[in-house]
Amino acid sequence: MPLLNSRSSTALNLSSSSSHSKKTLKNSKSSTFSLSSSSSSHSKTTLKSSKSSTFSVSSPNPRTTPSKKVSSFNFDQELHCLAKLNIVIKEDPVLSQTVDSELIYRFAYFHSFDYETALTALQQNYNSRYLTLSLTDKDLFAQFQKHTIFPLPDLKTQNKCNVFYTRPSRYTPANASNDDTRLIIDNLCYVLNDLSQTKKECRKGVALIANMNDWTMKNFSQDYCLQFMQALQGKMVPTKVELFLIVNPPSWFGRIWKVMKPMLSKSFSKKTHMIKEERLGEFLMEGYEHFLPDEITGGWKHTAEIVEDYVDLKRYEDEQKLLAIS
Repeated sequence: MPLLNSRSSTALNLSSSSSHSKKTLKNSKSSTFSLSSSSSSHSKTTLKSSKSSTFSVSSPNPRTTPSKKVSSFNFDQELHCLAKLNIVIKEDPVLSQTVDSELIYRFAYFHSFDYETALTALQQNYNSRYLTLSLTDKDLFAQFQKHTIFPLPDLKTQNKCNVFYTRPSRYTPANASNDDTRLIIDNLCYVLNDLSQTKKECRKGVALIANMNDWTMKNFSQDYCLQFMQALQGKMVPTKVELFLIVNPPSWFGRIWKVMKPMLSKSFSKKTHMIKEERLGEFLMEGYEHFLPDEITGGWKHTAEIVEDYVDLKRYEDEQKLLAIS
């Protein structure tokens, strides 16, 4: 059953995480938007309306180290939840054949080891097509070749999250068919799945860098944006996105933010930062430039090579999985 239906009770709920810096979102009657920040590492960054029609970003703050996430569960709760889930899954003739320990852990962690919630999500979503995406699918393989969404291997945030990347200007909803939109969401979910394979990866979560260079209104549609935001918040696959960096947004992005904001939970809004590329160092590991695509200023890696290496590896791994099953 697809998890996209927001009216369904099966939708996954993304738990909140702590953030080093406070974010304050303010609305007014004005339709314009500006971003300002003080030089203090503990200062508030405020998104506020003004009479100006420009979107301004101040010079970068000094490098800061974000605070560690605070767990909303304890070790005993984790063990108890996993033990009960394993018993129930093992006794179920269908789930025992299709749900492995890695998937059990993903759902359990995503739901903060709340047994009832995790079990319900597993029972209702274990056979979701989003959880079984494969690069042996020629259409999905072709979608990756468009360089729209892909991981950045070896790049981490300061909190050790894996990082993936999107270039929204490479997708134009107005010129896209329903299949095109489905494929780009599949592309997104494939990456989210791939970056949540181990317990460590599940616990750290992932971060998304959205490079907004060359992005215009023709690259936006409300329906596509809603699907994308739902996926980032766990409505399709149980992966926690802990950081969402919107890099180099256009000056008029305030109009888009007004549409986007209602799509985001309060906790996810706190994880969303609109910045200039010069501020990436505030969020990413030392030496991050070595792992960024060269289409971002300072990035060293060639975009096509990043995608080609990733797709070749994952397609081989997916082919081996099919051979093991057959």
